[in-house]
Amino acid sequence: MRRMLTAAACAAAAWAVVPSVADAAIPQVFTKTASPINCTVQASGQRFCGTGTAQIPSWDGIPLDVAVAFPPAPASGADGPYPVIGIFHGWGGTKLGLTGADVQRALSRGYAVFTMTDRGWGGSCGRLLIADPRCAGKGYIRLMHTAYEVRDAQYALGQLADDGLIEPQKIGATGGSYGGGMSIALGALRNRTLLPDGSYVPWTSPLGKPMAIAATVPEYTWSDLATALNPNGSSLDYVVDAPYLGGGHRVGIQKQAWNTTLYGAGTLLGYYAPMGTDPSADLPGWKALTDTGGPFDGVAAAAAMVAELPSRHSAYGIDDSVPPAPALLANGWNDDLFPVDESIRYYNRVRAKHPSSPISMFHMDFGHSPRAASGSAADRAALATAENAWLDHYVKGVGSEPADARGGVDILTSKCPVAGAGTRYHAPTWAQLAPGELRVTGAAAQTVVAPGTAPSNAFTSGDVCTTTASADNASAATYRTAPATTAYTLAGSPTIVATLDVKGANDMVAARLYDVDGASQRLIARGVQRPLNPGGGPTEQVFQLHPQAWRVEPGHVLKLELLAQDSTYLRTPTGQQSVTVSDLELRLPLVDAPGTDLGGGVSVAAPKAKYLPAGYTLAREYATQTSSTVGGTVPATLALSLGAPATFPTFVPGIDRDYTATTTATVTSSAGDATLTVSDPGHLVNGPFSLPQPLRIELAKSSWSGPTANEPVGVTFKQAIGRTDALRTGTYSRTVTFTLSTTNP
Repeated sequence: MRRMLTAAACAAAAWAVVPSVADAAIPQVFTKTASPINCTVQASGQRFCGTGTAQIPSWDGIPLDVAVAFPPAPASGADGPYPVIGIFHGWGGTKLGLTGADVQRALSRGYAVFTMTDRGWGGSCGRLLIADPRCAGKGYIRLMHTAYEVRDAQYALGQLADDGLIEPQKIGATGGSYGGGMSIALGALRNRTLLPDGSYVPWTSPLGKPMAIAATVPEYTWSDLATALNPNGSSLDYVVDAPYLGGGHRVGIQKQAWNTTLYGAGTLLGYYAPMGTDPSADLPGWKALTDTGGPFDGVAAAAAMVAELPSRHSAYGIDDSVPPAPALLANGWNDDLFPVDESIRYYNRVRAKHPSSPISMFHMDFGHSPRAASGSAADRAALATAENAWLDHYVKGVGSEPADARGGVDILTSKCPVAGAGTRYHAPTWAQLAPGELRVTGAAAQTVVAPGTAPSNAFTSGDVCTTTASADNASAATYRTAPATTAYTLAGSPTIVATLDVKGANDMVAARLYDVDGASQRLIARGVQRPLNPGGGPTEQVFQLHPQAWRVEPGHVLKLELLAQDSTYLRTPTGQQSVTVSDLELRLPLVDAPGTDLGGGVSVAAPKAKYLPAGYTLAREYATQTSSTVGGTVPATLALSLGAPATFPTFVPGIDRDYTATTTATVTSSAGDATLTVSDPGHLVNGPFSLPQPLRIELAKSSWSGPTANEPVGVTFKQAIGRTDALRTGTYSRTVTFTLSTTNP
C-alpha cells in the first residue's frame, strides 16, 4: 500500500508540472494526409504521436506505421520547427518505442524524433497484413531498396516538414544494421530521391519544400550488400573504389549461417514477394540460388543478383556526383555479418571524390551477435559522445566541428573480457592508423586440401574471447609469426599476397587468423577469396581478412590458416578442389612505430608498398601526391617513310599530258614546332634539320615498254610536296602528290 501511495504521489507531482494543453499544443502530425495521427503530452512534457499502430499512406499507397516525438514545449519562444533525427530499426524489427534509450537521448538534446516500420514488416505490410488490399502485391520487403524503403522515409519526413513541425534541412539519421542501411543511404542521397525508374530528382516535401539530410551516424551496417552477404575477396582497404566484380572477381561465397538466419526471420515475420515475381526484390530466388553453392559463372540469375544488390540496395551504388551528408560511420571488429570494411569501402570513395566532405569512422567491438559483443558500457558511452557531437554540430549547428572531421578515425580495441573498456587510438586518416607492419613470408608451396577437415570450431557463436584447441588443421596451409617478448597491437586489415594455383572455377580459399596462447587459440579475423584465373596456372593475387584491433600479448603467436571450408560460417562451394599456395606474404598492420624492437628477434617494419591489382587505384591517403618536372632527352631525328606505292593511271600513247599519282609520307621529327619545307634540290627540311638525300622519284624500267630496254625515259620531277606545312613535334603524316610529265610520246 505504501508503494502504491508513493507512486500515486509521484504521478500527481509530475502531472502538476506538465504545461497546459495550449502551451504544449502539437495535437496532430501528418495533418496533410487522410489519416492524421493524434499526439499526447507525457508526464515529462514530451509529446508522443503514434505510440500504438499508427499508419499513414506512403507515396505509393502502402500503409506505413510511424511514430513521432517532440521535446517538452519551450517556456518561451516558438514551439518548432525542430531539428529532427530519424531513428530506424534493424532487420525483423519495427518502429522504436518512444520511451527507449535512443529516442530519449535525442529528445533530451532538443531534437524531434521520427521512427517508422519499414515496408514488409509489422504494421507496414508485415506478415499479418499480406492480404490487406493496401499491401497485396506491393508492400513486400525490398531489402532496403533506395527507391522504396528509403523513399518511404523521405516521404514521411516531408509530411512533417509540410506540417511546419520539423526543419526540412536539419535532419539527422541513425540506426543499427538494417536501420544503418537506411541512414547511410539517406546520407548518400542527401537532397535527392531515387525513383523506381532509376532517375534522381530533387527531394522535396509533398508541398514542394526542399529537403536535405544534414548528417548521419549509421551503426554496424553495410555499404555493398552483395559483398556483405556473398563475399568474393574484391574489397581492399587501401583503394579508391572496390566494386563487387572489380579486378576480375566473380560471384562469391554465401555466408551460410547469416543468410539462413536472416531469411528465416523474414519468413516468420515479414512479407516476401513470391519467387521470380520481382527481379528487384527476389529474396526467395536469391536465397535459393546461393544455397546451391554454385557454380555461378555464366548463370544469368547470379549475374542479375550481383548487379541488383550493389546498385539499388546499397549506399555504395548511389550516384555520388553530389557530396554526401556528413557521416560518422561505426562498425564492429568481430561482426561477421557487416564487418568494418563495409565502412572503409564507402569512406575511401568519399575521401577520393569529395575530399572536403566531413566523413569519419569510429570502430569498436560491437554489432551483430553472437560473434560481436553488444558493446561494453564504456565503449558505447565513448561512441555516443562522438555521435552526439557530430549530430549537434552538423544538424543543429551547435558546438565546434569534431576533430579531423574530414577523414579522422577513432578505434577502441577488442578485449577480453568483452565487458571491459577498449584501448583508444586516434589517427587523422585510416592510412595513418597503422604506421608499422609485421610480415610473415612462406615461399614454399603448401596445399589447401579439399574437402579437407572441418575446423574444430565454426566460430558462429561465442565472442572474440572464445577459445579452441590450437592444434594445426592438417588440411590447411598454415603460417605463423614468431613469438615476441613485448606486446604489440594489430589495427587494420591483415593482407595476404600469394600465388594460388586453382583448378576449379568454383573453388574458394577461406582464411582464419588466430591469436595462439599455448594450447588454446582465439579467432580474431577471417576472410575469403574466390581466386582469380582458375585453371590458368599459378597466379599472384591479393585479398584481405576483415579488419581487427587487437593487442597481442608477449609470447603469443598469430597463426594464419588457409582452408577449403569454413562451415557453417561459409557455405562450402560445390565441387571444391585443392588449391596450391606459394610465395605467400602476410602483412599485419600495427599501431607500433617502424623500428620498434618487440624482442625475440621480432621488429616492426615500415609498411610495404601496397599490392595494386589491375583496375584498382590507391586510396587518397595511400597515394603519394607531389608536383615535379619530368624531363628526358630525345636524339635529333628527322625521317621520312612512304605508304603504299603510288600508281599512275593508264598512259595514253602519243599524247603529251601530265599524269598524277599520290602516296602518304610519314615524317618523324624531334625538332620543335617548325615549318616543313622542301629546299632545292629537293631536301626535306624541318626547322634546323634536313634530310641528307634529296627527294626523288625512281621508276622501274621494267614497267615501261619502249624501243629498247635501255632507252632512257624522259621523266621530270615536277613537284614533291605541293605546299609548306606547320609541323607539330612528333610523328606527322600527310598526303604527298607527285606529278609525271611525259616528254617522249
